[in-house]
Amino acid sequence: MTLDLTDFLHDFEFERGRVNARFARGDDGRELLQVRIELGVLQMECDGRPDGAASVLADILHGRSRALDAQLSAALRLELGLLQQRAVAFLAVGDPVRAGRDADSILQGTELMIERGLSVEREWAEGARFSVLVLRTRCAASTLMSTGRAREAAIAIEAGLRALREASDSIGIADSFDMLSDVVALRSMRDALVPQLPPAQRSELEARLRAAIVAENYELAAILRDELRML
Repeated sequence: MTLDLTDFLHDFEFERGRVNARFARGDDGRELLQVRIELGVLQMECDGRPDGAASVLADILHGRSRALDAQLSAALRLELGLLQQRAVAFLAVGDPVRAGRDADSILQGTELMIERGLSVEREWAEGARFSVLVLRTRCAASTLMSTGRAREAAIAIEAGLRALREASDSIGIADSFDMLSDVVALRSMRDALVPQLPPAQRSELEARLRAAIVAENYELAAILRDELRML
């Protein structure tokens, strides 16, 4: 058996500016996820922890780990970083469902650190939470788009943007929220999904919104407001 990876790397070329990912099969038939980087290849398990080790997050969630001290927090941060890498790779190969699964796990981990971590870890987790909310929104929208549910995908993006605005307040970037590249990209994605209504239909929606507010039907008003925001 040769240890030289030259032929292997030639068959899996690196293309700068994109996530170069693919599925592969292990010798035992299990599914693997590979990512080509400039100087080699990362290989990840598709289930469980990406590196195949025992999950720190699972141990914490099931009460098998001690309080979130510095050592355990560092181990959890490492695992969340691995999950982030795998989620991005899943998106690159067109698997938003499993990307979303990993995004949900990352969000669980960051929220645990916000609630129970040391102050320095809480500060890190607040910032990481914003990034994973962006990722989770992309996953949710991509999953819906893959089944032809463009309208629902746009609604998912709008819900994600609301969550991001709340998160921006907690990390002190609310003033620049509308200019953030992730926010601009999500809004562009949303706008591309929703066809523009003719002016007459838009006016009708606005009239229904005003009537709902006058009637104090705030639940309907919120729905109509979201509809108008997506036009």
